[in-house]
Amino acid sequence: MILRNVDLDIDFLEELEAFDVWNKQRLRENEFQACSPFRNEAHPSFSVNLETGLWVDFGSVYEDTKSGNFVKLLSYLREETATETIDYLLEKYAPFNVDVETLSLNMNLSLEEPEPVIFERDTLEHFFVESEYLKGRGVNPVAQQMLDAGHDAKHNAVVLPWHDKDGRIVNVKFRSIKQKYFWYMDGQQIKNHVYGLWLVRKLNKDTVFIVESEIDALYLWSLGYAAIALGRARISRKQRELILNSGIKTLIIATDNDRAGRSCGLELIRELGGYIDLRCIDFPNNVKDVNDMAKDVCKTVCNNHRRINFKVL
Repeated sequence: MILRNVDLDIDFLEELEAFDVWNKQRLRENEFQACSPFRNEAHPSFSVNLETGLWVDFGSVYEDTKSGNFVKLLSYLREETATETIDYLLEKYAPFNVDVETLSLNMNLSLEEPEPVIFERDTLEHFFVESEYLKGRGVNPVAQQMLDAGHDAKHNAVVLPWHDKDGRIVNVKFRSIKQKYFWYMDGQQIKNHVYGLWLVRKLNKDTVFIVESEIDALYLWSLGYAAIALGRARISRKQRELILNSGIKTLIIATDNDRAGRSCGLELIRELGGYIDLRCIDFPNNVKDVNDMAKDVCKTVCNNHRRINFKVL
């Protein structure tokens, strides 16, 4: 697969098997087959060519999820922008001795860094409307308004703006209501920001829950708990730096109750342990994440957070 003029020998199967989203997966010659990660189905109709990385969802009725290249699929699985996924693949698979003839020569001799993308609020005003979908997920209108969450009527999607630490909108995530699919505007990389952190700073919150998804964070804000989200099941160097400089004194780990979420929790302990008072919650059986719990159950679980026993890690 060629990315930014570099020919990468990507292990497509290894990348796919790193995620728990697959159901009824199987290998047939050079194809990985499984139930679609974009929707619920009982019989596998999703296929990835393990030689090219191209994929097809034969059961999809939506243009965006009918087919695509591996970057599009992996960015969905990694819950990040396509640019971030390309950076990841290049860092992992690019050869040390790249043939210079495969590289593009950048003739831009300007020494100035390009201005980071900032979206003016008035250009996004039509998105700042109450989302019935989020209300159905337990996110009250106040929490939606606090974090600028809304609804995209044209694409029938939830709108989840990402802000920098000062509250300026730097990207917008759209999550389809009809299927398990999301996309971003052409903004800054989310790995350089922490969802909800600007509100934590604005309200001087020093005890904060940390989760993976934006909706989990919104749900916790609705229940009266300050929360931030990584946007995925790992923490970047920049996110670590932002959290350490945020004024947060106690950070309660509430990442998803699955393999990826537990791995993310351990990574948070490694990266932040000793710098911040770290605690965690204990999920009831068969609960995937905080938004998977009824409000009273979630409050009980959150109120019973505990110190992490580093001796058993």
